[in-house]
Amino acid sequence: MRTFYSEYVQHCMRFYARHANPKFRSDADKKNWFACDSALKGFTDKEREMLLTIYREGDTIPYNIYNLSVALEIKQDILWKLVNELERKVAKRRGLV
Repeated sequence: MRTFYSEYVQHCMRFYARHANPKFRSDADKKNWFACDSALKGFTDKEREMLLTIYREGDTIPYNIYNLSVALEIKQDILWKLVNELERKVAKRRGLV
């Protein structure tokens, strides 16, 4: 299910996944990056790598989830649950919920 903060968190996570050592243009960018970093620490190494792969790829999130599920031979539902959990954690850290 798509939440009101999904698009915002996806934007934050795409930036985080693609920039390991970013140069921040604003305080909000910095807060977003650190919120993503903090939220990801609550996942296992394997889960973290799957999530970063989903957000690092250039296509849509649903398409990236589909491709990763095929590559890893796992159900898409598993990946969607991870994405939803991550989005909620980032949104909490940014004060959106």
